[in-house]
Amino acid sequence: MYQSGYAEQDTVHDFTLYTLSGDSVRLHDELMKGKPVLLVGANYTCPVWRGKINVLNEMTEFYANQLSVFVVYTVEAHPTVDISPYSGQVWTTSANEVDGVLYPQPKTYGERLAVVEDMINDLDILPTILVDGPCNEWWSHYGPAPNNAYLIRPDGTVSAKHGWFHRNPDNMWCDIDSLLATNSGFCTQNGNQGTFALTLDDGDSLAIGQPGDILSIHTTIHNLSSTDNVQLRIKKAKVDVPKSWQTALCADICYATDVEETDIVIGPDETQPFIFYFYTDLSPDSGFARVQFINLQNGQNKLAVRFFGITEVATSVGSPLTAVVRTYPNPADQQIVLEWAQPTGNGEWSMMDIRGQSIDSGELSFPSTAIEVGHLPGGTYILHWQDGDGRHGQERVVILH
Repeated sequence: MYQSGYAEQDTVHDFTLYTLSGDSVRLHDELMKGKPVLLVGANYTCPVWRGKINVLNEMTEFYANQLSVFVVYTVEAHPTVDISPYSGQVWTTSANEVDGVLYPQPKTYGERLAVVEDMINDLDILPTILVDGPCNEWWSHYGPAPNNAYLIRPDGTVSAKHGWFHRNPDNMWCDIDSLLATNSGFCTQNGNQGTFALTLDDGDSLAIGQPGDILSIHTTIHNLSSTDNVQLRIKKAKVDVPKSWQTALCADICYATDVEETDIVIGPDETQPFIFYFYTDLSPDSGFARVQFINLQNGQNKLAVRFFGITEVATSVGSPLTAVVRTYPNPADQQIVLEWAQPTGNGEWSMMDIRGQSIDSGELSFPSTAIEVGHLPGGTYILHWQDGDGRHGQERVVILH
């Protein structure tokens, strides 16, 4: 994103694009008004773009008489069904599923206009929106990128270029203030001595789904400092997944599956969502990845998280009767214990793999039964039990090795 398109000091390509209502805008004519122009690439299915709209609106209002601001609508970054132009695979993202932003890649200019209209109806966007043409000429010259930005001087040269609009450490407030000799009050320079902590949004680092699903595990990274940035490196330290699976990091932006590490900056008192993705195949299986989070300015402030992904055929797992039994530890390494909360007679247990095949069994007794699992391969299993009073249930267990 940073190497594509134009660099600072380059003279940009002129263009004429149209608004949703059909009004034409030519870059040359805008620059002839004597004001710089800010161009921000965008598309509805890019969650990063949607997260930057508020700051872009603030810039549009603050510099209203000194700067012309335009959003240029380009190809969809994360279409449904169709392959993403940036990852080479279908890459819908969980953020789009949650927000209901689910669109295929437009095949015609009219289809693109329809998506733009939906975006305008859904989001409050102040700058004028220009729609790239059916041949994607703007995207080809100024990108390709989903949310880049150019600050262009009236002479047509690039004053500042962002591979991702206003992404730390790039600060568009600073770039505009420097060009216009203004003081917005938002061009702040912080130190880099902050520390971070990470929480699992669902309290679990395990994601389970059907074969072929995209599994996601959501976390939040917290900058604990109120005065300093955190410079953070996020790295896939170990990936152990089936050969046809892939994994991806998603922090301030979502990365392609072949990206093994990235550095990000989290501002004072800010939080940064982080998502780990497993792209699975059509066979039930399991895998894990160990991801390191390292404070680049404080070697003691680091941690590693193991993320687990499991796909299994649909099965009826668990029942209300499992409330009478405590199963621990889960995940387990060498042994799983079934502990009864109520008196019962002796019974039996069986262990099944995720395909439903029985692989081990034994007798259980009150008040607890220890089941050795150290000989089983790591993965997900279904533990079924039936006690002496005829009560029965089953529970999903994970074995780690």
